[in-house]
Amino acid sequence: MILVSIPELHLNRDHLDRDLESSFDGRPDLVVYLSKHRSESGRPSLTVHPIGNPRAAAFGGQPGTIVPSSPRWMTAALRGLHKRADRTAYEVTFEATHHGPYLAAPTFFIEQGSTAAQWNDREASRVIAETLLDLEPFDAPIAIGLGGGHYVPRHTDLALRRRIAFGHMLAAYALEGGTDGLLEQAVERTEGATLAYVHRKSFSKPETLAFEERLLALGLRVVREADLPM
Repeated sequence: MILVSIPELHLNRDHLDRDLESSFDGRPDLVVYLSKHRSESGRPSLTVHPIGNPRAAAFGGQPGTIVPSSPRWMTAALRGLHKRADRTAYEVTFEATHHGPYLAAPTFFIEQGSTAAQWNDREASRVIAETLLDLEPFDAPIAIGLGGGHYVPRHTDLALRRRIAFGHMLAAYALEGGTDGLLEQAVERTEGATLAYVHRKSFSKPETLAFEERLLALGLRVVREADLPM
């Protein structure tokens, strides 16, 4: 494990994995960004999410392009944060796939937020550090997730209570107005994906059926909560 800091805004620094290759005798197997989290609610939170831009690239990265995810490591991070966060007042949650930068290596973000008061909270930072130092991949079937809002609460709940490891999670708003190959990208860049979970309340019944048919055509088994072991 190597800790790297960079002087510029991380969201705009594409190809960091490539640039580190000469210094570390090969590209990283996994990149985990430690970042501030901002939200209008200001609630104390520790979030975990894959990255990439299902639509426009408003905050770094490339438009319509998502970055390889790391489902078992990322889900293990969510579960590790949740296990330790009971000594704090922080909510632990997944976020849907969003923002830059662009990398070719599997990548996810851990964020501490959501205001300056939380950014300076050393106990919350210690929870993140302990989680990373103890991190081991979570042994579970790999899935992509569809639906929900920005914080994808159903996917978070499943990952904490059931045996499933999520890679890319595409919020309902990212799927509005057509997907233009987005589902194919999400499957391709969630290596080892065999399952898909659709938050059905996010869509009309015809939309849900259409998404499920496409997921089946991509070789994924669409599951409900009851299909997943505790």
